Amino acid sequence: MHARQRLGRTGEDLAVAYLVDDGWRVLDRNWFAADGELDVVGLDVAADAVVGVEVKTRRTATFGSPAEAVTRGKVHRMRRLLATWLAEHDVHAAEARLDVVAITLAPGAPPLLEHLRGVDR
Repeated sequence: MHARQRLGRTGEDLAVAYLVDDGWRVLDRNWFAADGELDVVGLDVAADAVVGVEVKTRRTATFGSPAEAVTRGKVHRMRRLLATWLAEHDVHAAEARLDVVAITLAPGAPPLLEHLRGVDR
């Protein structure tokens, strides 16, 4: 596994741990379809929402925050992917939404995690 892949995997592991600690149930990880991937599909139990989560991890904010890397096109693709995931799985909730978990893993510093709920760009 290359350094970039390790960084992404570490970020996803941190995001999943954070979501589970927040009371979520993880329904799927790294779910692939023909036109992309959802990093995490989870059930936000408190909100009764099935959520497609994009995890963005960076070492620095030199080129902007990790959340800024999630473009309007990426959100549009996530929306299609979540609709496909829901059509293929027997999971029901009051709402479906898209979230971003942005993580900065700067050397020598504790992880900085930002959870953006209901992204729609």
